[in-house]
Amino acid sequence: MPDQAVSLDGLARSILARHPYRFVLADDDASRDVAYRLRYEAVVEHGWRDASEMTGQRERDEYDPRAVHVIAWDHDTPVATGRIVLPPGPLPTEEVCGIRVEPAGRVVDVGRMTVAPSHQSAGHPLFMALLARLYLEVRARDHDTACGLMSPRARSLMRLLGLKLDLLGPDRPYWGEPRAPVRFSVFVNATPPPARWPAGA
Repeated sequence: MPDQAVSLDGLARSILARHPYRFVLADDDASRDVAYRLRYEAVVEHGWRDASEMTGQRERDEYDPRAVHVIAWDHDTPVATGRIVLPPGPLPTEEVCGIRVEPAGRVVDVGRMTVAPSHQSAGHPLFMALLARLYLEVRARDHDTACGLMSPRARSLMRLLGLKLDLLGPDRPYWGEPRAPVRFSVFVNATPPPARWPAGA
């Protein structure tokens, strides 16, 4: 295992340790429903889609049944979610952009990252914690390459986490704002974490 990946693992865990949120995997219909409702509330809040286009106040699509859903809880309140769509099969980023992300069949898709309005704040601490948890989940499943359609803000935060992003195309309107397809390796980080984060953080 490359030293950079080990150091990035430690950084991700330290980010999670600094925050009070409890991250869990949605492993049944009821918990996945929590993720779909969080996504629906975000879509409606930002005006990304008309509520009438979604069934039962849930935002979901055909990729959800084979995805890993991560949910952050603040005590008894769900406050953030994100998903990892696993191969085999087409990935959301590939389908939206009409591309294939190499190495074909071994890439996961990270997306649908949502933070409840009540927990959005300067510096995006919960979003950073969500990114860290999704990163560790990709690593735990023995995948080393991921892709996603990410906004400029999300790309900046990914780089703060230490990930080197390969831009696969230009920004395009998707899920309410300009987003570009990116690929990244969870084994390679762009800058050693100590250059960006205080020791012991």
